[in-house]
Amino acid sequence: MAYQLTPETESKVEQALATGRFQSIDEIVIEGIRTRVDLAELDRLQEIERLRKLRAAIEKTFDFHKNSPRPVSDLSLKELIEEGRRK
Repeated sequence: MAYQLTPETESKVEQALATGRFQSIDEIVIEGIRTRVDLAELDRLQEIERLRKLRAAIEKTFDFHKNSPRPVSDLSLKELIEEGRRK
């Protein structure tokens, strides 16, 4: 398979080869693909963690509302914050 590289990319490839870290253009391409796959997996895991934290916060809010001694609608925002801190 032939690659058509921009002059900028070709320069980067030449620099990468000159470092001795890579022995061929194929190694550079393979490393680039691995890196992209790893980054995609990291993004996916970070999104899962973000959603897990969001779900926990929502569940905590529902529990607070369910166990609240008085309806949340009767509380001012300041009272609601203070009530949440006491729990």
